[in-house]
Amino acid sequence: MADARLEQAETPRDDWEKYTVAPEVQRSATRSGRWRFLVLGLALLGAIAYLMLSGTGIGARYYTTIEELLNDQSMWGKKVRISGAVVGDPVFSPETNELHFVVANIPNDNDAIREQGGLALVLHNAVINPDVPRLQVVAHDKEIPDLLQNEAQAIMAGRLEMVDGEPVFYADEINLKCPTKYEESVPEQVVQ
Repeated sequence: MADARLEQAETPRDDWEKYTVAPEVQRSATRSGRWRFLVLGLALLGAIAYLMLSGTGIGARYYTTIEELLNDQSMWGKKVRISGAVVGDPVFSPETNELHFVVANIPNDNDAIREQGGLALVLHNAVINPDVPRLQVVAHDKEIPDLLQNEAQAIMAGRLEMVDGEPVFYADEINLKCPTKYEESVPEQVVQ
C-alpha cells in the first residue's frame, strides 16, 4: 500500500502542468494591451485638459458686480453670484420670513481695490456715495447673519428679477466679509 502511494506522488498530474502559449498569440496579446493602455491614457489626459480649461473661466471671475448685472439683461433671471457693500441695517420680517437689505456696487478687480485704498475703504466709499449703483436684496427663510451689517461685503448667489419695474435680487446664498471688524487684530504687515 505504501508503494502505491509513492507511485501516485511521483507521477505528474496533467491538470497541474502549465501550457505554453504560442509566440504569435503572446505578441498580439501584448500589443492589444498596449493599445488599451494608450487609449485609456489619452482619454484621461483629455478629461484633465477639459477640466483645467473649463475651471479657468470659472475661477477667473468669482462674482459679477452689481453694475454689470444691472446692465446685462441676458443675466436677469439666471443664477449668478454678485458682490456688494451692505448699505445700512438689514431688516428681517417674521411674518413673511424674509430678509431685506441693500447693497452698493464695488469693483471686482483686486488691483482696483488695492489702488482705492483697500477693501475697507472701498466698502465705506461705496456706502456713502449716492451715485454708486444699488440693488435691493431679498432672502427667503434666512435670519440676519451676525456679520450682515453696514459696510460689510456681501457675496450672494441668486437671481435678478424685475418687481414693479424695480430690480430685486433674490439671494439663495449669502456669504459675508467684514474687514473693519478684523483689521485691529491682524498684524500690521498683513493689513498692507
